[in-house]
Amino acid sequence: MSAVSDVRQLRVVPAPRFYVAIGAGSLAAALGERLNAPSVSMLASRQAYERVAVGREAGVTGIYAEPAPMNQMRLIRALLRRRVTVGALISRGSVPMADVLREAATVHGLTLHAEVYEPDLGLSRNLLRIADAAAVLAFPDAGVYTTQNLRELLEATYRRRQPVFGFSSALVAAGTLASAVSEADDLAAQIAGFASELTERRIPPPQYPRYWRVAVNESVARSLNVVIEPPVLRMGDRP
Repeated sequence: MSAVSDVRQLRVVPAPRFYVAIGAGSLAAALGERLNAPSVSMLASRQAYERVAVGREAGVTGIYAEPAPMNQMRLIRALLRRRVTVGALISRGSVPMADVLREAATVHGLTLHAEVYEPDLGLSRNLLRIADAAAVLAFPDAGVYTTQNLRELLEATYRRRQPVFGFSSALVAAGTLASAVSEADDLAAQIAGFASELTERRIPPPQYPRYWRVAVNESVARSLNVVIEPPVLRMGDRP
């Protein structure tokens, strides 16, 4: 296994079983070269991975940066302890994600209210379109959320006492209520499984993190009067 840092140097090293491309930029650089082993994408969202890898599926796979919708919906149901409606904003380029989210919600006894994001309205007014939801599920969608408007997301939903489930430990620390998260050891264990398959010349499909645990912002939970039961904190799948 080799991490992609300078693609130009890769031609002079012995052939590894696979290369690891950290982030969408590194993945694009790797796919632009004639490498002597498959590439495995890390820390790129599903949206970014699909944008870069479309049409080049041979010889590339990856682990998406964000948690699996199935795990997020499971966490929402466990934390809120009742059947609720989960709201989500989806950009036009990510409309197929609505089916993925809806299936995950249904499996865990939840209802999905998804709206296609209208850029001309701005984030706060788009969030009003899912104001009926008991919780908001955010996922990395560059057509909806940016580093510039995440504060707007938190402020608009907090005023309505609407908990937000983010997609990283950093977002939980910033003010979302909770998220399924994967740490470095979790991802390393999943990569090790990739190594076994790639040794046998099988390239696994791109996938969400397999191993995960729960991150909760206890200050936000207290502010929203959400009681965090101990079993919720023990949820997840460890290597």
